Amino acid sequence: MKPFSRRITRAILVILIVLFVLASGLVGLHVFAKHKYEHERVQWKDRTLKRLSLLSITNEEISQEFFTLKSGSKPGLDLGWAGENVLVMTNGEYIIYAFRHGFNNGFVNHLLLGHASDGRWLYSTYHFHALIEGSDAPPGSINEFAQRYSAKEFDGKSDVCLQKTWPPEK
Repeated sequence: MKPFSRRITRAILVILIVLFVLASGLVGLHVFAKHKYEHERVQWKDRTLKRLSLLSITNEEISQEFFTLKSGSKPGLDLGWAGENVLVMTNGEYIIYAFRHGFNNGFVNHLLLGHASDGRWLYSTYHFHALIEGSDAPPGSINEFAQRYSAKEFDGKSDVCLQKTWPPEK
């Protein structure tokens, strides 16, 4: 083999090794980031479910927010039917909820957890920008809310609520 062709072969080999190392690093970084976000989401879910399980309409803050929304007064968020802790349907049903806004980084990060007035626990990974901006009309019932926002029922404890609900599978 000629010295010139050996240099080209070595250069190509070095380039391939560098590309392999870079690709491996990027894959490792992606896996690490995904694990980190999933771990943070699980911790948020655990804390939030514990907090939501202690809240009810008899809680003073929840009760005040519920009656403010039901009366048509504009709460601090000025959303009409959605307060900081309560979503009120036009038929009077409500959901005491918490929402975690994600980062739109390719992982499922948005998460709404809620305890409905009919006793059901609901979760959704719907991206609630229209709701947050106040441009959505209030749903008529919890069932309508669940259909509109891809909410699913769960037991109020398990990690089932970390599964993707939105966008719906086609």
